[in-house]
Amino acid sequence: MQYRTIYDIAAQGYEEWFFAYISAGFAIATLIVFLFFRTWKHRKVLLIVTCVLAAVTVGIPYWDYTHLKSKLEDPNCLKAEGIVTGYWEKIWRDKDASNKWQNYHYESFMVNNVKFGYYIRGGGSAAGFQNNNAVRIPIRDGMYMRVHYYDEPVITDGTVNNRILKLEVAP
Repeated sequence: MQYRTIYDIAAQGYEEWFFAYISAGFAIATLIVFLFFRTWKHRKVLLIVTCVLAAVTVGIPYWDYTHLKSKLEDPNCLKAEGIVTGYWEKIWRDKDASNKWQNYHYESFMVNNVKFGYYIRGGGSAAGFQNNNAVRIPIRDGMYMRVHYYDEPVITDGTVNNRILKLEVAP
């Protein structure tokens, strides 16, 4: 069967450059502090904060992206092929941890009894398919698709999150 590739993590590339630029700005500011304010006693605290910021905003997302890309390139990459069933989506508004209102949008479907779900807006990792590009793919029951995925274990509750690495649909 012929497929049209809708999403491919390897072709997409790393997308979190905005946070990399912010971290680079903090690193430059830290360098300036170390060069010109040698007597300031909180220099080491600033260095630690900058390193933690870089690790959280750049290091972890980049590791996640390269990890998922390597899973797609693995010859034993998991695949589900068949008709989409059990499609549903939910849009809601709720307060987040800082008590501010946040909009959430979640989408889920099954292909050949393998369940996929992801946040379009409001949560989750940026790496992997999230269907939040300028043009959303209208996923519906009855579509025929092939999904390359990684079954990532969820540490907190022992379940498995099937992260989409490549999505192909039949015309």
